[in-house]
Amino acid sequence: MSNRMMISLFSLTIFVHSASVASAHGEAEASSVLSNIQILLISVSISVVVFLILRTKYSEKLSVFTPSIFSLALFTGLVHILLGINDRTLLLGGGGVLAIIASPMLIKMNDSRERIARYSLASVSLFMFIAYFVSNHDIHSILEDYLGISAKVSEIGLIIGLIKNRKSIQSGEE
Repeated sequence: MSNRMMISLFSLTIFVHSASVASAHGEAEASSVLSNIQILLISVSISVVVFLILRTKYSEKLSVFTPSIFSLALFTGLVHILLGINDRTLLLGGGGVLAIIASPMLIKMNDSRERIARYSLASVSLFMFIAYFVSNHDIHSILEDYLGISAKVSEIGLIIGLIKNRKSIQSGEE
């Protein structure tokens, strides 16, 4: 079995085991729910491991997303999915991000599809960023939501990385 398959299988296993006990905003019983810190640690650890693996072994195979962009997107996608078990909006956003970053592995990409994937990832990330502040009007609850803020920081880094990557691609073409 290839390393890539092993990593995918390992990540999927952790995700499946984690997803069954997570809930957004602690709405379920405390005994069967992952806390925000557990969700943060799961998402960060998976993202860091994937970043290190992509950076060292598969960087030449990543034509659409750099390892840092891929890992930031993976982090925010995992956070949204783990929090979104009982909230379809969070689940949709996280699933959308994961589907976009997985698309280059599933279909053959040409220049226009790569551009669409980058714009789609930037759009979904920007939409999730704005939606967070629209749906949370209380500044006090926003300041205490370290998991939400860490996901928003990840989305800002993701968007900045996509913009910088776009500029470097355009300057390389000229």
